Amino acid sequence: MNHLIAKLRIAGGGSKFRKILSSDTIYSLPNDLENHVTYRSDHNLDEDSWFGIENFSSKDYFISLLDDTFNSADFDALENINAEKIDYICSYQNNNEFHFQRVSKTQLINRKILTLGDSFTFNENTRIIIINDKPDAIYLKNNDILYFKNLSSIASIFKGIDELYKEATEEETSSFLQNDFILLQNDFSSGKVKKANRKRIALAMNTLESFDDVEKETVFVYIKDYCPELEFNESSFVISSEEHLKSLLFGIEQRYYTTPVKCEKRLANSVIQLGTV
Repeated sequence: MNHLIAKLRIAGGGSKFRKILSSDTIYSLPNDLENHVTYRSDHNLDEDSWFGIENFSSKDYFISLLDDTFNSADFDALENINAEKIDYICSYQNNNEFHFQRVSKTQLINRKILTLGDSFTFNENTRIIIINDKPDAIYLKNNDILYFKNLSSIASIFKGIDELYKEATEEETSSFLQNDFILLQNDFSSGKVKKANRKRIALAMNTLESFDDVEKETVFVYIKDYCPELEFNESSFVISSEEHLKSLLFGIEQRYYTTPVKCEKRLANSVIQLGTV
């Protein structure tokens, strides 16, 4: 049987989960979950793709609701007084599916409602939760994979999962800009590096650590070829703006490529690694 569970924002010990409904199927299981890709903060998902975290039960941000055999008798019914305290809802369906949706203030609405159906009904003061067409996350217990499209939407559900959203710290950003292949000009410094480039720096730091000296030289030649706007001063790229830094970081990640037909130079918006040659 299907069940809809609410997680409440309440202080104190004890279970914060309450049962709302039984029998109803709230969400349909998407047919495109097989296209899931490993999460990267700079990856822009195609419309028919999902991020997927495999072996999810082994992660620190795995939650207790998913741990044991699901039994609706373990949950008290939601009382009307606690409706305003709903943090998120979870629809348990088909014996192995958990569909999660965060409930923000914009989705919990107090309205006058005219219901159109077999009969018309008017409610003066109705509280409703807007159900999205697709949930924010889906956990399939049988294959132990969590699927999602937007990490920030599920960070409040799976505490600690935002560790995947790696952003370079001020210290890491400053250290990166002090590399000998970077020459800062026009008073550009770590304090002027915004969030998007801090995420790219975090990725670039890991990429550079995997390179040996020959590979670094190769990628620097590649950057000079694709980024003529980046001034190269003897042994360093001159960085004087956020745009210069972005070009360098895209180059380190080898996001530039040339089409085999017409030889157009392009920038890959997202990258999925298919293997190595």
